[in-house]
Amino acid sequence: MTRHTAASGIEVARTVHRFVEVDRVRVFYREAGPADAPTLLLLHGFPSASHQFRRLIDTLGTRYHLVAPDYPGFGHTEAPEDFDYSFETLADVMEGFVEALGLGADGFTLYTFDFGGPVGMRLAARHPEWINGLIVQNANAYTEGLSDLALGLTANRPGVPGAEDRVREILTLPVTRGQYEGGTGDPALVAPDGWTLDQHFLDLPGRKEAQVALALDYHSNIARYPAWQQWLREHRPPTLVLWGRGDAFFPEAGAHAYLRDLPEAQVHVFDTGHFALEEKLPEMAPLIAEFLDASAHPTENAKKATPVKRSPMKIAIVGASGNIGGAVAAEAAARGHQVTPLGRATTDVSDPAALAEAVAGHDAVVVGVKGPDHLVPRSAQALLKALPEAGVPRLVFLGGGGSLEYAPGERFVDSPNFPAEYLETARDQTEALDLLRAAQTPVEWTYVSPPPMYLVPGPKTGSFRTEARDTPITDADGESRISVGDFAAAVVDTLEQGTFVQKRITVGY
Repeated sequence: MTRHTAASGIEVARTVHRFVEVDRVRVFYREAGPADAPTLLLLHGFPSASHQFRRLIDTLGTRYHLVAPDYPGFGHTEAPEDFDYSFETLADVMEGFVEALGLGADGFTLYTFDFGGPVGMRLAARHPEWINGLIVQNANAYTEGLSDLALGLTANRPGVPGAEDRVREILTLPVTRGQYEGGTGDPALVAPDGWTLDQHFLDLPGRKEAQVALALDYHSNIARYPAWQQWLREHRPPTLVLWGRGDAFFPEAGAHAYLRDLPEAQVHVFDTGHFALEEKLPEMAPLIAEFLDASAHPTENAKKATPVKRSPMKIAIVGASGNIGGAVAAEAAARGHQVTPLGRATTDVSDPAALAEAVAGHDAVVVGVKGPDHLVPRSAQALLKALPEAGVPRLVFLGGGGSLEYAPGERFVDSPNFPAEYLETARDQTEALDLLRAAQTPVEWTYVSPPPMYLVPGPKTGSFRTEARDTPITDADGESRISVGDFAAAVVDTLEQGTFVQKRITVGY
């Protein structure tokens, strides 16, 4: 990664190409520049990969440490066939990638483009201590930054008739090429290599299925916009916004919207399209270098030494008198949040009107109920109606482990060996999960499943894993277990971090 200086004094970046293993994913990445220089983590967009940054790496890779990975489902990265493609799982892998390379030790400047926006903002929300600065290039985080075309595409989601077919229509060479040339001032300045290589990767076995899954999940990013905007307001990272105004997906208004939450950000808009670096690298590279010199040194980042305190939340907990609900209430209160316990004696959890009145004014609702006459799915339906009426954006539903799978498509609740005394409740909890997944709703729900058998009494240790998946998390001995204390901690973590929106998660050691 050292630079080469010819006799003429010309400096050329020396780029290495490597793989690193991250939780069964073989992540490909490009790296250039001195390891002790300010680090720039480059997160690519759709439908490209790290190759979109080759010219930028050649230009800046002698002075700065540049690292550009490929996500699962993109470029040269190799993911297992059963990989669950979502923006949460892409962020999970990128989080592991940063940890594997040790990039978080001194922090880095985060370059987000297109898909890199939702992936990068998830990283920032999870690890604000990693972020020395942000470079935002046509990476949207505001509703005004969504064109009618983008809104039409993001309306595709699981269960919408024809959604998958509509997504597949954009995975073709003419559309891929159009993303590069559309909105440019001079298409002759855009090399054909980018869209040609992108289409090569799109046409590999399994890649279109990965892109369909991600496209159908894109609505989860829009749901997170308010949380990301709040993160920007609270943390105020030094920010450089670079934008191609001819972007058919993310119009110029999305660039200026950042100034609402980051009034000191630099905003530069160029007469080009979505892949702005293709045409405007000579204008953009000096701005990036100047920004890195000014803001990417960890010792100069005052925010590193003074972490931002989380704002207390007002959380309504339905079922706070129960074992799990009580543990969640205690954990939330211990972290300084305001907890409102709600029980059957005061609130009919199956009545949307009563629920809306009870939870109005709260930031989130946690619900853990069970009872006869399909109370659990009826409460899920009532909550989906009540929370938007009450203006409450967030729901964490404490579900069961019976809906987890012990083999592909084989749920524990459907096994002939499932304990009869728990069967009715497990079926109700499974129905509630199905209702949440099928709902067309603005509610930012998360369904939390404990291990199917071993949710055991015990305190919080702080050492556990939380993942969006339909199979149990197992330890080195193949056992899936979690203490009540750690399960409650995982629930409150999810609330605080705003993660796993419209996902089922599970917890284990």
